[in-house]
Amino acid sequence: MSEILGVNKRYYPSQMNPEDPPATVVVLLAGSIGDYAAYCGHGQPEWVARFGDKISFAEACCHFPGGQLEEAHYRV
Repeated sequence: MSEILGVNKRYYPSQMNPEDPPATVVVLLAGSIGDYAAYCGHGQPEWVARFGDKISFAEACCHFPGGQLEEAHYRV
């Protein structure tokens, strides 16, 4: 598995479990050629990194703000 560069967790209201919603986890992963990508899911960061849905660069910037991501290095 690629190196995890960052993890962002957010909690959104859930109809299925209103008292204890699951964390929405976004994991930023390093690529093998100096690139990176972010994946989203529900579970431990390692699981999300392996099975999560890849998100767009714009969405990744919402989870990892502050100009730390460069679009030129984001894996499409």
